[in-house]
Amino acid sequence: MQTETPPRTVAVVPAYRAAATLARVVERALEVVDEVIVVDDACPERCSEVLAGAPSRVHVVRREHNGGVGAATKTGIVEALARGAEIIVKVDADDQMDTSYIPHMVAFLQRAPEIDMVKGNRFADPATLYRMPVTRLIGNAGLTFLVKFSTGYWTIVDPTNGFIAVRARALRETNLARLADRYFFEIDLLCAFGLRRRPIAEMEMPAIYAGERSSLSVGTVLLTFPGRLLTRFLRRILVNYFVVEINVGTLCAVIGLPMLLAGLAFGGHEWAVSIATNQPRPTGTIILALMLFTIGFQLALQAVLFDVQFGTRTAKVRADREVRDTVPS
Repeated sequence: MQTETPPRTVAVVPAYRAAATLARVVERALEVVDEVIVVDDACPERCSEVLAGAPSRVHVVRREHNGGVGAATKTGIVEALARGAEIIVKVDADDQMDTSYIPHMVAFLQRAPEIDMVKGNRFADPATLYRMPVTRLIGNAGLTFLVKFSTGYWTIVDPTNGFIAVRARALRETNLARLADRYFFEIDLLCAFGLRRRPIAEMEMPAIYAGERSSLSVGTVLLTFPGRLLTRFLRRILVNYFVVEINVGTLCAVIGLPMLLAGLAFGGHEWAVSIATNQPRPTGTIILALMLFTIGFQLALQAVLFDVQFGTRTAKVRADREVRDTVPS
């Protein structure tokens, strides 16, 4: 029996203030990939210098100015594509990703040619809820809810996990320049894939925490992420429900949202008039406001349910098993 040739796999490691862990991460990655590209994102510790004398399969790219993890990852992806990578794996330099899962991620992509990306899923193990710092746990829960709206991947569990393996073909078809440069990069990539309805999968793997502080502040997330997610959500709805096709979900949204807003505006106005004049509004006026609100709410809810029902499902995978949830074509 002829053995299938393994795809050429390249790991991209964005590095910033990671001098203490970078060499260990690269060493472990070399055991499971063909090449490693380290992107020194203008690190003040000059962390790439710890790789002096590294094997020829390690390539260091130095950025003159710090651009953030997204910019560094995009630089590494461009370099990996130029070197003929077929699968690109993004590995953080802080040693919080178990590189022993990379062969399983690559093997799954070989078995499932319809899948374009495999992400890590830290929440399959209930013990993660106890190991993960509370602030991260709360932040992940809220962010996951918003990401579901923006990407259309309603069954995704851990969208903020940056441990990903992606087909080079899918990345070539993605406008990398439009993706965010900093911490929003992983979510922005998901939004880009969701816009194209690309099938993805999540692989169960443990979370690794050693009490370190995250460099991503809660304030940054609260101030910058919601607005970007809203923009991606509106773009997805416009493209998928008004440009690519018009369906029942489109009609429910077009009719329901104006009625919902009209009911709220009309009811709010009448309530304000009642308060100002100290006079109750006529029964017919109250019923009209309630009818507009109720019908609009029901139709808007049906539009959301349509999006959830017919959205691209995320396959759930274990490292030692085949796909458990099939992805519809």
